Amino acid sequence: MGRKLIRVVVLCICIIIGIGMIRSVYRLSQKKGIIAERQQVLRRLSDKNKQLQEDLKEATGPAFIEREARDKLGLVREGETVVIMDRTQNSMTRTKENLKELPPWKQWWSLFF
Repeated sequence: MGRKLIRVVVLCICIIIGIGMIRSVYRLSQKKGIIAERQQVLRRLSDKNKQLQEDLKEATGPAFIEREARDKLGLVREGETVVIMDRTQNSMTRTKENLKELPPWKQWWSLFF
């Protein structure tokens, strides 16, 4: 009877240890999935960071600053002339079909006057 009891206790301990190992393996496999997902997010964010760094480098460059000053602020370089084209309702009454019938110089004339 004593040996049977020892065998039952050893068997119970082995079952408990086995269940614990199975749980550990299962948790480890879940954590590997989480790690892979986080690495993918990290790669995506690194790419976005690299793109933002390039955008920042471009935005602080003199060409970008000059283009923005021209486009958004209407500034010009010294010695340049600004031409403002006003397309009022009168000049827009001609349709594309009518313009195709006109010679090129008249099309330009109608564009400016």
